[in-house]
Amino acid sequence: MQSVLRRIRRRREVLAGLAMILAAASYVSSLLLDFNFVSPYATLQEDLSYLTNHQRNLQISVWAWLLTSLITFLSVPPYLILFHKRMRFFHYVNALWLLGATAGFLMMGLAGIELYQELAKDILSNVQETDEQVWIKLLDKFQDEQFYRRIGSSFIGLFATGIALTRFKMRRVPIIATILLIICGPTMIFFNWYDPDHLIRTAAMAGIVIGVTIFSVRLINKGLKENHKGSEENPEQATP
Repeated sequence: MQSVLRRIRRRREVLAGLAMILAAASYVSSLLLDFNFVSPYATLQEDLSYLTNHQRNLQISVWAWLLTSLITFLSVPPYLILFHKRMRFFHYVNALWLLGATAGFLMMGLAGIELYQELAKDILSNVQETDEQVWIKLLDKFQDEQFYRRIGSSFIGLFATGIALTRFKMRRVPIIATILLIICGPTMIFFNWYDPDHLIRTAAMAGIVIGVTIFSVRLINKGLKENHKGSEENPEQATP
């Protein structure tokens, strides 16, 4: 009976590790596909002309962030199942951060859809003759999208910090991942609001992705190894 429960627990570890890796991969993919049409080195008309000519890129970016929101949400149940018998309440706090990131990315995608819908109208048929108020409205929607991006990324930073603090309760968190997450989590939160375009923020995002990936791979390897070991010790109970 104990060997069966152990295998179930190990499979939960594998599932949680895979879910977190998938969420991290979707986050990186959304960053790579992200579309930004505002440049400090271009005029307003140049920015909007560039946006008009690259509506497809905006659409891809929007759907990428919506997909990231969905995958992040789906990673919450495996995370809760993994830790529900090992922690009293802290795993619920971390799950709350994931839900906050989900909401931030969802609102960001919805703001991007509104921006794309405005671009799809005939008002963009001639950039030079378009009312400046329309451009201001589009830029306002873009600012809304960036605001929700900062919210979602800040919750990712909180989750990363929470995973690092989990090491005090569970030794399964590798020390390298703990160091990366405890440093990069608060750093990304700070630069999200102080200077979102700073190189340090980019480095912090990379550190969080690497730290979460290391933690997830450790869960998967540990689960597969101990599950395989248990099967060898109890061949009569092994799954065919």
